[in-house]
Amino acid sequence: MKKGWLILQVLQLIIFTGVSIFLFVRTVDGSGAVQTPAIRLTCFLVWAAFYLGLLAIEWGIHLLIRRQK
Repeated sequence: MKKGWLILQVLQLIIFTGVSIFLFVRTVDGSGAVQTPAIRLTCFLVWAAFYLGLLAIEWGIHLLIRRQK
């Protein structure tokens, strides 16, 4: 289980990094709005909050499983 958990965490980190780079590199978003630095930072903060929430849920489940063993 530890190897699978580690692979999942590394895969999620790669996806998080890729999406973060995409958010900072794009000049126009899907609705056609020009991306200013403030908008890019806001998009990144929303993305980071979602990712941290996902990590908190995963680590909570992981700790519950470890406690039951």
